[in-house]
Amino acid sequence: MARFYDTLKIEYGKCPPDCTLCEEACIKVKYGDSQGVSRIQAVHAPQAKFHGAMTCHQCSQPACLEICPTQAITKSDSDGIVRINEQKCVGCGLCTLACQYGGVYYDSEAGKSVKCDRCDGDPACVKVCPYNVLSFINNTETIRSYFSTEDLFTQGVGLCSGCPIETMSRVTGKVLGDNIVIFGTPGCCSRITQGIGMQASARVPCYFCLMTNAASTAAGTKRYFQKTGQDIMTVAMVGDGATADVGFAGLSGAAENGENIIYICFDNEAYMATGVQSSSTTPLSAWTFTSPVGQHARGKARPAKYMPIIMADHGIPYTATATVSNLEDYARKLTKAKQIKDGLVYIHLFSPCWTGWRGEEDGSVEVSRMAVETNYFPLWECERGEYRLNYTPKHRLPIQEFTKLMGRFNHLKENDIEAFQEMVDKRFNLIESLTRLKTKT
Repeated sequence: MARFYDTLKIEYGKCPPDCTLCEEACIKVKYGDSQGVSRIQAVHAPQAKFHGAMTCHQCSQPACLEICPTQAITKSDSDGIVRINEQKCVGCGLCTLACQYGGVYYDSEAGKSVKCDRCDGDPACVKVCPYNVLSFINNTETIRSYFSTEDLFTQGVGLCSGCPIETMSRVTGKVLGDNIVIFGTPGCCSRITQGIGMQASARVPCYFCLMTNAASTAAGTKRYFQKTGQDIMTVAMVGDGATADVGFAGLSGAAENGENIIYICFDNEAYMATGVQSSSTTPLSAWTFTSPVGQHARGKARPAKYMPIIMADHGIPYTATATVSNLEDYARKLTKAKQIKDGLVYIHLFSPCWTGWRGEEDGSVEVSRMAVETNYFPLWECERGEYRLNYTPKHRLPIQEFTKLMGRFNHLKENDIEAFQEMVDKRFNLIESLTRLKTKT
């Protein structure tokens, strides 16, 4: 089973100028009072106005391990840490060349390569950092506790690098288990379920639907299973176009009829697989090829259709929102979803697309986090008519912290930002007001 491990987190570019406290702590732990090479490196580039730190990423498939000629480098299954056995290391330095992240260093005095081992789970650098730049996230056992099976998907899939659909799909499978049939439609989400060439990419049945009938097909299949006495989940993993636009009638009908399916919408806020065209969930003022920016146009003219509220208003047993930046929250919601046997479950996933949103290839988690921290995409659930906010930012950030991460909003002027902020506040206030309404007992 693929694992989630404890993580040493570095706030990128947030170090104060000339600070080397992390290096000093590392050297003291590894060498005592002697001099040596720190396993974490402070990076200060005042010309670029950058001050940060870098260290080993503890890669899942370490290039340093693959290239080592003496098998001195290993990766632990228990904690995920990549370690160098100094007794086996011959000091060839190939690992320092293989690491594209600059996380392996050469100790010329010892004639050996060295790298971060996170102090075996108690990093000294984190303890001495007074600026909260370094933190050690050790709550991954909680996430893992929700998993009920091994990864349902192969390592090779057809999704773009950096796409959160892969991570969210893998978590979905691990939590729901392998007693499922997955339904998809043309679009980005299907790239992980439809296989590659003549080879399957999932070890559970996957059925490829039209964009208009994913919900009805999943519902019909579920009825067959119920009639034959089989308790098998039917799970639709579908994009926003097939959910909010051309497939909405079937989804609404399945909700109205009380069909016992799990419907998960991966919302990348446009038709990405066909060339970045606007959909009903494309936000106000966002650029797409069909909501262009120019002399006579300023992006999409109207706010997005808010699908989670629409689905909750159908009176279904469970509606929820989720993001890749809050995986434990998503795992908990999936656990609730698979326990419901008397109606439709709808989960709306925020799914950043760096190609269509003109963002950074590795920015999906940060964009998702900012979407939550600005209240652009609040995390909430509605369980049998009772609304709950699952997370409320301690200090809500202005919407600019979200929009500045993507080129699709580069054209926004001050008045556009104000209108966008007003829309975000209005939507969040609606959710918050609904949480104050309690169902009768």
